[in-house]
Amino acid sequence: MKIFISFGTVLLAAGAVFAQSPQVVVGSAAVDSVPQLTVVPVQQAPEHLVEHTVVYEESTKHMTRAERRAYRARVYAARIDSIVQSRDYLFYPDSMQETPGGTIRSIYADYCFFGLLVDRVEVHLPAEQGIAQNIWMLDFDSMSIGDYRASRMQWGWRVSFDFADGNASCHADFVVSTVTGETVLTLSTPAVTMRYVGWLQDRRMGDPEFRRPN
Repeated sequence: MKIFISFGTVLLAAGAVFAQSPQVVVGSAAVDSVPQLTVVPVQQAPEHLVEHTVVYEESTKHMTRAERRAYRARVYAARIDSIVQSRDYLFYPDSMQETPGGTIRSIYADYCFFGLLVDRVEVHLPAEQGIAQNIWMLDFDSMSIGDYRASRMQWGWRVSFDFADGNASCHADFVVSTVTGETVLTLSTPAVTMRYVGWLQDRRMGDPEFRRPN
């Protein structure tokens, strides 16, 4: 007589990821009655893991005002760390300036953004060039990201990488403050170099429209 024992699906709490255990069949041989094992392997889909900082907030009820302010500053800095380390975020500009020496202009349109996503770059930013100061849109996606570098500084982060617009090479350089949240993007293209000042947002907060929160 054969006895079948099946171990079902195991629920992994971290990230709510489900993994299936291999099925094990236990039987008895007819000759010597020695239990025999048959292991049936189960294939699992590959998992994409993104290293990031997890932010846990504590109760500030028993803190002094000075302690509370210092604690909130640490939590804010940790959130900026988490966004940058995820390498999956949106940059929203508040102002723009052609470099060097262009006019600083405010940006009010809520659809202007620069997206550094897991597998691509999305650019939808205004730009201007020359004495005529004609304004047009840099509007393209890029699937090629190279020479990515992210350095943690005392004041925040410095992130730089290359990407392409068709056959044209482009370069992005981010300077992110973990104190104020101010983010400066210097975007270099063959046609123009622009400096944008704005802030970062976790991409998941803006999906799927990629618009500023109200």
